[in-house]
Amino acid sequence: MNATIRLQREDFDAAAETAKLVHGRTDIGAVVAFTGICRDNEAGHGVAAMTLEHYPGMAEEEIARHVLDAQARWPLLGVTVIHRYGRMVP
Repeated sequence: MNATIRLQREDFDAAAETAKLVHGRTDIGAVVAFTGICRDNEAGHGVAAMTLEHYPGMAEEEIARHVLDAQARWPLLGVTVIHRYGRMVP
């Protein structure tokens, strides 16, 4: 199974990442995606921005552990995890 894990500050195109994951493959029956976004309020309080931090090395290891857990539970053919960090606005 091919697994890609990236931590990055830059935005990315989720559709382009999906296209890369399935390119040339005819054995894939489904693609599941989760994309988190920054909302403009939390419990009635305005949110101007949020900053996501990470601990280099530790974050990648923890994400890899989750990928291995998922791989043990389901017959995954490929995984791409892109975790953004830095300042994000609604």
